[in-house]
This record gives sequence, structure tokens and C-alpha cells, in this order.
Amino acid sequence: MSRRTWPCLRVFQPRRLGVVMILAGLLVGLLTSVVGAQTDGDGPIVDVIQVDGVIDQTIADFVRDTVAKSNADGAELIAIELNTPGGLNVSTEDIVHTITASEVPVLTYVGPAGARAAGVGTYIAYASHILAASPVTQMGAATPVDLSGDELDARARNEAAAELASLAALRGRNLDFAERAVTDGQVIAILPEGQQPQDVDPDALAGGVIDGTDPRDVLLLPPEEAVDGGFVNIVEPSLSATLDRLSGYEVQVEGADGDAEMVTLTLDDLNASVRFNNLGLVRQILHTVANPTLAYLLFMGGVLAMLFEVFQPGFGVAGVSGIAMFGFGLYGLSVLPVNWLAFGLVVLGLVLLALDLAVGGLGALTGGGVLALGVGSFLLFSGPDILQVSLWVIGLVVLFDVIFFVVIMTTVLRAQGQQAMTGAEGLIGKTGVVRSMLNPEGHVFVEGALWRARAPEEFGKVRTGTPVRVVHLNDQLTLEVELVDHEAPVP
Repeated sequence: MSRRTWPCLRVFQPRRLGVVMILAGLLVGLLTSVVGAQTDGDGPIVDVIQVDGVIDQTIADFVRDTVAKSNADGAELIAIELNTPGGLNVSTEDIVHTITASEVPVLTYVGPAGARAAGVGTYIAYASHILAASPVTQMGAATPVDLSGDELDARARNEAAAELASLAALRGRNLDFAERAVTDGQVIAILPEGQQPQDVDPDALAGGVIDGTDPRDVLLLPPEEAVDGGFVNIVEPSLSATLDRLSGYEVQVEGADGDAEMVTLTLDDLNASVRFNNLGLVRQILHTVANPTLAYLLFMGGVLAMLFEVFQPGFGVAGVSGIAMFGFGLYGLSVLPVNWLAFGLVVLGLVLLALDLAVGGLGALTGGGVLALGVGSFLLFSGPDILQVSLWVIGLVVLFDVIFFVVIMTTVLRAQGQQAMTGAEGLIGKTGVVRSMLNPEGHVFVEGALWRARAPEEFGKVRTGTPVRVVHLNDQLTLEVELVDHEAPVP
């Protein structure tokens, strides 16, 4: 089937305007994110870092860079507000070293209520110079299992237990919990003020602890016992309330010469300057797309948008947005624990659907494509439930793909075919020139567009640049032409 090249002035300019607007918006967002911290007041600097969600390499780099900046600026305190289920392909040792080597004291606050510090989050908490938590929070389950599902061997488990125990000894925290958090996956749960362990319903506890933790391994602690037992230093309902208690607090840090030295915090509500550090646009995007559901949706949406653009004249918003979604989705998949065999099934399913669309069959290939797409999507991610795409999302995506290929794209191609037929009929009697040699088929340029054409075999090879006249249009939208200087036979 021939395809008409549409004049740019009629189609491309509005689409190009949309592309420019999208790129301009991204540029403005990038420029406005250059400032990474907001400062409130003058005086001793407190740098606040909010870590909420899975700790991936983007978050690890952000924490490292912020700690380095705080040390360079001579900040008084670094406060990490932490709520994480664990780490994803990050080095625990690097994060721990970043904190322990900081000359500026680091406070980790596990909060707000309902927050948790699991996996690598426990190491961050225990590496910090000051550890605070809100009531109704949990910490522990530090067994060295990456969220990708890669569990370490017994030797590595023992090394991890020794590392957390050494951090507990360094900071004067509960050593028994540090060891059991790794070897047994123990979790501590700080209760609300005034509540005792016997007041907690075991059935309610079973559904509320860190994923994969046996409720029997949960140690319930009233706030005062959490502090007295050396599990945490402070229990307060908010980070601001915690900061209020730190003026005059003595902390041991690593000095510039590598020796330990005591530092007395001089925080004061009247003169402390709090900087809320932000990820910035680029890092925020990279961290956001490292989410299984979002990465899956971006990848699928990008593929469909680019495919739709292929069948449109010019290049516009669908193409640009499709490339962007595809790129971000592919990045998200690259940092997540993906089953690449399942990913191959997803790609195979899309290819089969596209092939059936191209041949106009909408039969066996479509059925095979739907099956491959569904199975591949279901098996795409490995790891715990937090790294799985819900079944209803997969079902909706597969259903939309079927609608896209069977209904939307079929309608688009049919409309384009009818439009091309109508336009081509008006070319009969028009003259043009050969753009690629007719032998007997090739391409001619007529009325500002390129068309597939065929010359009678008796003309032999018709060279490029030869003037021709359109005499007929066949069912395949191929123009039948004759030479302009050829005299038609007398009937």
C-alpha cells in the first residue's frame, strides 16, 4: 500500500508548536529545580533530608551529596526523616560510611507515625549519631535480603550482623536487638504513649508489621522502654519536637584528623536555620520512575504512543511524549528486579499484535500476542509484594492494548486509506516526474507528494526525472502512469 507524504504546512506546524511547549515546560522545571534547598532563618544550619519509600541508588546518591554539602557548609546538624521498606540495589556499606565519617552530627528520625525503617533503613538508623522515632513506628528486619529478592549466604549474613552490632556498640545502643534484627529478622514496634504490650491485639499486629516478619519476632515497646533499653535516644511525635530537645545535646563525631571528638549542639528555636533539601527535578523523576507500576505503564504507554506516531504525518506531540515515556519506563525497568525472560514475552506480545495489524488479520497473531503480553506482564517483576504490579493494572493495560490495536489503529488505518483513495482519484490526468526508476514500479512525485507508481511494461525502464502523466489508480493505491511525450494510440 502506498502512503502519501502530507504537506508540512498543513499538518506539522501546530504539532511542532505542541512539541516546543512540552520542551519549554521541561526546561522551566529543570531551571526551577536548580536550588536544592530552602532556608528558613539565620544562624546554625540544620539540613533536613526526607527519605520516603524504597532507597534506590538515586536516594543513596542524594543522601551522600547532601551530607557532603552540609559538611562543606559547616552545618550544625543533618536530620534524616526516614520511612523506608528497605533498599534496592544499593550498597549498605557506602551509606553507613557516609554517615559515620560525617563531621556534622547526623540525626535519623523514624517518622511520622506509621513509618518504618526496615532493611538498609535499620543500618542508616543505627549508624546515625542520634536516633529518634515517633510513637507507632517500627524498625528492624535487617536480614540482608535486597528487595530484588537476592538473599545473601550464611557468611554474608554473619558479616551483616557483625556490622550492625558494631554500629550499636559505637553508638551505645541495644546490642542484642542489633544482632537479632539480622539473624532472626526481629522488629521493634514503639507503642503510642500510655499503651502497654498487653493492650495490643495479636491479630491486628499480624497485619501491621513489616512485610515478611513473624509477629512472634516483634518486640513491643512503650516509648520510655524504647529509650531506657537503648533502642533509640529520643521518642517524639514530630521532627520539630525532636529538634527542640537537642540544644546542648553532646554527640561524638569523627574529627577532621580521623579522631573522635565531642560536639555540643547549639540549636535554638530563635536562631536555627532549617534547610529542607529537595531531590531536584532530574533525581525526583529518576526516583519516581523506579516504581514497578509506573515503569510498566510508562514503557507500555511509550510504545503505543510511538506506534501511533508512525502512522501519522509529520512528527509531533505523540512522538515526543512517546519517546520520553519509553525512555523513562526503560530506565525504571533497568533499576528494578525484572525477569528479562518475561520482558521478552511482553515485547513478543506487542510485536505479534503489530504484525496482525499490519497484515489486517486480527486473528491468531492477535490471540498469541494477548497471551504473551498477559503472561509476560504477570511475571515481569520478582521480589516481594511491594515490587509487584497489581493484577487489575495488568488486566487494564492488556485490555487497552487490545482496544488500541484492534479498534483504534484499525480505524485510523481505514480512515487514512479512504482519505488516500479520495485524494489519489483527483490525480488522474495530472503530470509529475519519476523520483525512483519505474521498472515497472517505482515512485513518482505528483502534486507535491510522493506516490508509488507503475508504468506499462512496454515502456521498459523509465529513468528518474522523466515526466509522466497519471492515467489510472488501481485497488492497491498505485498510480498507473504513461510518458508525457507518449502519444496515445488512435482508437
